Order: sequence, then structure tokens, then C-alpha cells
Amino acid sequence: MNKINHLVDEYKNQINRYQPESLKEISNLKFLINLSSEYLHQLRLSIRQRGFLSKEDEIHFFKNIKPLVNGHLKYFSHVHYYLMNRPKISASRQRKYIHIILDKFEAQKTREIDFVKYYRHNATRLDHIYFVRGMHTIAITKTIYHFIDPEFSTTHDDNMAKIVAYDLLMTYYKKELLYLKTLKLPLINESSSLKTQSLKWTASKTDLVELIYAMYAIGAIENGNIDLKSLAKICETLFDIELGNFYKTYGEIRAREKDRTKFLDNLRLSLLRKMDKDDD
Repeated sequence: MNKINHLVDEYKNQINRYQPESLKEISNLKFLINLSSEYLHQLRLSIRQRGFLSKEDEIHFFKNIKPLVNGHLKYFSHVHYYLMNRPKISASRQRKYIHIILDKFEAQKTREIDFVKYYRHNATRLDHIYFVRGMHTIAITKTIYHFIDPEFSTTHDDNMAKIVAYDLLMTYYKKELLYLKTLKLPLINESSSLKTQSLKWTASKTDLVELIYAMYAIGAIENGNIDLKSLAKICETLFDIELGNFYKTYGEIRAREKDRTKFLDNLRLSLLRKMDKDDD
């Protein structure tokens, strides 16, 4: 088991480098999906070459170790699918989409409630049936589309992986719902018409940061029910610009000895001049 434990520790170290926020990047998810698949393959090879010294080791592997990796693979794959297929129209539509997914999860959990209880109660009396190979009781259902390797599968190790994925996804979707609840704004994605028009911000980045903070301070967007980071991200997408560390830029604006709201003052003066001109 030393080789197996080494592989699992290595895998944990790899995935722990990625914070939950980084899972918003499709490239990171693809990497983690491939990484999980590769470690599952390495575990399969290790089992094939070395086997187990005891039935207890076999049970531990198929009850805890393989489901950890396979569960994360299911988790990363599901998040990837969600990000690629979620509605792009509005935050409210995304919340409804998530609730539909959660309802499906609960329905699946209800169908497998006996095993879920077995896991939640840390039961062990059926481990010799659930997590030992060669029991010949793997059910063939319409949800199984791939060949089950009898050397690397038991009747319930995949069920364990589903529970691991379920717990991870519950945490993910709770955070996602909280975020969408505070956002409540239409999302602008890379395929939107605004993006394809490539609207350019032609004033300075500092000017845009000044404007963003002014809109945030007065609560001009969604009655103030939006955080600065989300507002800045929307402006970056809308105007095809990278603001970088806009918190630092705001600090530099605050540090001005005079004309602290230079851009806003210029906006006001420019509008007044236009109004005077149009009055003539």
C-alpha cells in the first residue's frame, strides 16, 4: 500500500493548489479532469501489479482511496459541464438552473438512500460485499455506458465516488447561489454582442476605476447590491480592458493632493459645456 498511499498524497497536494475560485477557469478544470484520470490510471496499474496484502487493504482502497480520486473526477467534470451549459442570460436564470440540478441530485440520493445511510453512519458490516472484488453483483443499468474493469471495481466503489462528488458539489453550488444572489445582473460572456463589438475604453484605466468606485459609492447599479470585484469585471468585459489591481489604483486616487475626482469633475464640466452649447 505504500505506493498507493504515495500516489494519493501526491494527488491531494496537486488538487489542493487550486482554490475554489480557480475552478471558474475552464482551463483549470480541464487540467484537473486530466490529472484525476491519470491518477486513477496509475492506481489501476499499481493494483494490477502489486495486488493487496489483505482483504482489509482491499476494502480500504475501494471504500476510501479510489472513491476520493474518482469522486473528484466526477466533481471537476460536473463543474466543467455546468460552466459550459449554464444559461448566460441572467443571474436569476442561472439560479433556477442550479436548483434544477440540485433537485436531480436529491432524487438520485433518494433512490440510493439505503447506501447513503450506510455511508453516513460509518457502517462496516457489509464492507466485505460492497468493497471486495469478484462478488459478481454489479448491476447493469441504463446509466452505465462503459465497461467496468473487474480488476479495478467493486459493486459499490462508484457509489462512494458519487457521494464524494455530491458533497463537493453541494458546497460548490451553495457558494454559487450566494454569489448569484448578490450579483443579480445580466452576465456578459465572450460570445455576447457587446464583446463582439469590441467597445474600447479610450480614457485611462485610472479614469475607469474612478468611475467604477463612484458608481459603487452611490449605489447606481442594482441599488448597490453588487460587489466591487463583480462591477469591475463587468466593466473589463464591456470595455475590453484589464484593470489589474484596481484596489491599488483606488488607493493612488485617494492619495492625490488635489483634484481627487479629476475624471468625474471633467465629466461634469464636459456635460455642462455641451448643455450650454445645445442651449445656444
